[in-house]
Amino acid sequence: MFIDQVNDHISLKLPAATDANGILDLINSNRMQLAEWLPWAKGMVAVSDEQKFLQYGIEKMARGDFWFTIILVDNEPAGMIDLHEFSHENQRAQIGYWLADQYQGMGVMTLCLAHVEQIAFTELGLNRLELIADVKNNKSRAVATRRGFHEDGILKEYLLYNGQFHDVAMYSKLKSE
Repeated sequence: MFIDQVNDHISLKLPAATDANGILDLINSNRMQLAEWLPWAKGMVAVSDEQKFLQYGIEKMARGDFWFTIILVDNEPAGMIDLHEFSHENQRAQIGYWLADQYQGMGVMTLCLAHVEQIAFTELGLNRLELIADVKNNKSRAVATRRGFHEDGILKEYLLYNGQFHDVAMYSKLKSE
């Protein structure tokens, strides 16, 4: 089991199928908050759903098309952070993340994002990271800003979820920044 320490209380763990129960429990206790921004939260209802996602992620990670970890706070699951939408020829990927409500406001995601940036730029050889956040998701946008991502623009009606089109802010950060 690979665990990468971020600090004394926070670590990143590569997922395994055996993590499904703990992650699903966290999703269940935060479903309303997560579903506001993340459409998958409504459909992740059974342990088998989470097991399928974790196995899918592990397989994509083995192919180099995905990278993800479970965020642990004091060895308890707190959320997840990932790199997806890889463009290997352009050395870029998008960042996605979610954090349970009880761990928000403590700097956890900001620290995890900083750690993942280092992995992306040094170990994975990426040059550009992108982050998309709903324009109304002030918490996610604040994390991007705190980490020095710059807002590239607003993409109008870019995502369709919860029955409506949503505008998103596109942020990016270059390896040289």
